[in-house]
Amino acid sequence: MIQIKALGKRRDDAPQDRNRLNVRWDGILVAFFRALAIAQLLKGLIHWGLILFGANNEPGFLNSDPEWFAANIYFAVIDPVAAVGLWLTSSWGAVLWMLAAGSQIAMSVFFPEVFGPLLALALWNMLLIGLYGWLSWQTAAAGHKNG
Repeated sequence: MIQIKALGKRRDDAPQDRNRLNVRWDGILVAFFRALAIAQLLKGLIHWGLILFGANNEPGFLNSDPEWFAANIYFAVIDPVAAVGLWLTSSWGAVLWMLAAGSQIAMSVFFPEVFGPLLALALWNMLLIGLYGWLSWQTAAAGHKNG
């Protein structure tokens, strides 16, 4: 077997602990962003479907309340755009996603007459925002530790 020795001395700055799991938090955060991107794209398509086809196979824009129509247009536009930004793992994608999630929470809590009481969706969005914060914190801490 051929071994190539590096120039200089071997450095053991940190002892290797074989029992400790070495987690790549940045990779987990990227996977989280990609999963969110797919979900946001599907959510945007659902809103477009509601606008174009409605709930009863009649175009949604023909027999809808202006508030319902405006909210669906908002989410039909912001969700796919946020999905692109999340897939690219850009900061503007995360900002747009949090804006969309915050808007969905506000619509569910303060205006249940528009979409109905979607408490489960509001709680799901709060959980995802918390998970994003925790993953970002772990990624930053791991980068600072290794940096």
